[in-house]
Amino acid sequence: MCWKNKSPARNNRNGRPGVYGDYLCDAPIQLVRSAVDAMRKIHSNPDFIMWTGDDTAHVEDKYFSTATVVEIVKTLTDTLNGTFPNVPFLPVLGNHDYYPKNQLPPGKSSLQGQVAELWKGWLDRLDADKAFKSFNSSGRYVADIKGTKVSVMALNTLIWYKSNNSTALNKTSDDPDHQFAWADEQLTALAKNGRKVYLMGHIPPGNFERYQQKTEGFHWYQERYNQRFIKLIQDHYEVIEAQFFAHHHTDSFRLFFKDDRRDGKAQAISYQLLAPGVTPWKSTLSEETGANNPGIRLVSYDTETGKLTEVTTYYLDLRDANENEPEWKFEYNFTTYYGLKNISALSLFDLNNRMTNDRKLFDRYYVANTVKYEDASACTPSCQKLHRCSIAEVDYTRFRACNATSKLVPWSLFLFLIVGSQCLRSLL
Repeated sequence: MCWKNKSPARNNRNGRPGVYGDYLCDAPIQLVRSAVDAMRKIHSNPDFIMWTGDDTAHVEDKYFSTATVVEIVKTLTDTLNGTFPNVPFLPVLGNHDYYPKNQLPPGKSSLQGQVAELWKGWLDRLDADKAFKSFNSSGRYVADIKGTKVSVMALNTLIWYKSNNSTALNKTSDDPDHQFAWADEQLTALAKNGRKVYLMGHIPPGNFERYQQKTEGFHWYQERYNQRFIKLIQDHYEVIEAQFFAHHHTDSFRLFFKDDRRDGKAQAISYQLLAPGVTPWKSTLSEETGANNPGIRLVSYDTETGKLTEVTTYYLDLRDANENEPEWKFEYNFTTYYGLKNISALSLFDLNNRMTNDRKLFDRYYVANTVKYEDASACTPSCQKLHRCSIAEVDYTRFRACNATSKLVPWSLFLFLIVGSQCLRSLL
């Protein structure tokens, strides 16, 4: 979207937006291809790749049409498929992958059907024609990862979005397209079959950790659906091993607890990892939401238990790439960076608690949050509390209570890949 922006951030010395993009713009195709090439160099044969959506530019609907959106998705699909021709892909749509944006209706739609045809080879490879039929009719599916005990449930989170008028204006339904009922049935069956489940989707529940304009925060799901999502996790946490979501463009995580904690005891039961974006775009939501360096992520897991053993993030320094050549660098390993014995709901709960009182540890998290774009000194104590509350309190009421004492701050391709050995494999 640099063509539209009248005042680019000018991330190179010649004063023009660089070949690989700008912090005020979405990713040009050169940046996308650079990211995909880096993925191949990091691991050329992962078990599978999660593609968590938002494939078009963050511009007004007048620049788009159904045909334009489908054309962009096709370009990216061809790029990914050409680089990883034998790797299973697990894709979902983002809220910008529909025309008009955000307005994907429950059930079937022309655009969703056209994208389903683009992804049919991937979806059929996952599970005969069941995954294709499910995505084509509802934008969701379940697939077993071959040679493992892991299954992936890909959710259509767009129908829970508060900006989606096709569901937001319907006050009588608390389960559009019966997706919660479907997920409940599928998770029950997967548990009986001894599977371990990864949930994936585009839009996460809870609040955005970088929005500081109001102490009540900024959330994405309609509240009734946010509550039902929490209940779904509480009902099925024993089979859900990890969750992978996107939308924020930032690197963060969320925690879920066994009950409403009226007894004051917090028992963390599930966690959700939020992936940084390939796009470096500076959000227009509010000044402090900021931009990010492009990031991609490799995740290692145990094929028998489904437990994650490592999460490794790689990044591109956009300024340096525009002045020299693009060099995707190792950013950090989750366990060593945060001093974790393992990656689990309990260890991440402990991490969030430690970050509350250890500013140096929190600063490490904050630098990673924008993929080494923003210095931690920009985050005030109120900003620090906002992050802590966003991580620990996915429930809107509990988040507001947690963040209530904060002071407002004055301001002037999401991709996962998966690899393996016999019992230990990886995912990015």
